[in-house]
Amino acid sequence: MNFVIVGTNFISDTLLAAAKTVSEFTLYGVCSRATKSGETFLAKHAISDAKIFTNIEQVCADENVDAVYIAAPNSLHKSYAVACLNAGKHVLGEKPAAANSQELAAILTAAKHNNRLYMEAMMTTHLPNFSVLRQAIEKIGVPRKYIGQYSQYSSRYDKYKNGERPNTFLPEFANGALVDLGIYPLYILIALWGAPNSVQASGVLLDTGVDGAGDVLLNYSDKQAVISYSKISQGDNFTEIQGEQGRIRIEAVSLLKRMQFIANDGTVEELSQPFDEHFMRHEVSHFIAIANTGQLESPINTHQLSISVMAVLDKARQQLGVIYPADRL
Repeated sequence: MNFVIVGTNFISDTLLAAAKTVSEFTLYGVCSRATKSGETFLAKHAISDAKIFTNIEQVCADENVDAVYIAAPNSLHKSYAVACLNAGKHVLGEKPAAANSQELAAILTAAKHNNRLYMEAMMTTHLPNFSVLRQAIEKIGVPRKYIGQYSQYSSRYDKYKNGERPNTFLPEFANGALVDLGIYPLYILIALWGAPNSVQASGVLLDTGVDGAGDVLLNYSDKQAVISYSKISQGDNFTEIQGEQGRIRIEAVSLLKRMQFIANDGTVEELSQPFDEHFMRHEVSHFIAIANTGQLESPINTHQLSISVMAVLDKARQQLGVIYPADRL
């Protein structure tokens, strides 16, 4: 399948390194605003036969493009995805799917109208250890509490404190700590437990108008969850799913690097399979497989899962006071 990667940041590097291990994947091209950055990206991966596009219109006009992986800034996810879907391309869209629920709805409408596959590129749910987690969850008995943590001091935060304005801390790019980091434990939570009954959020806003850190409390009828996240402090980043008979402890929730079941009597059982350094290959392989069979929706990263996650993000941002330009339309 001929792919174009839109965006040349680190996540595109990670995806391409993984996708090169998938036999059905072919890098047809890369889309970057500057030809030089596209050349640098391809050279880094020792690829000399891929095309370089400098705008999304060129990608859409090329009949040889089968699918597009969109890793552009969050604020561009909707416009790029809709354009590509309207041009008959399948779309693997990096998380968050869009800036808000209205934009996500526009993407899904375009996918349905054009009979093309759209899937949010949340890698965690495609990892082999996520299947292990689903099977092992019954060990904890009746579930009562989920504590999801992802706090990682941003490499760009020092630049921000020195007076610079990196994209990751700007609302015009639909950024912030919740949609960048908090989404990982949130996505897993909703994949396991479904949409919550209520959402309460509080956090630390930076003077640019985005959240640097925060907590989201999600209430279910018989259990509750809290998502704790930060880009302005560092944490150990352990996530726990607690039940009446024990708990599952997860190291690095985005990658599910290590999982243990710890019974109430202290007995410990190792659950996780060995970590795969090419962890994004699983979502790429899945995406290609379902596209080739004509499916228009992933049975893993379903459209409803994306909708439910985005609804929580919208509500939490509203309570935090994080407003994107797309929210004003």
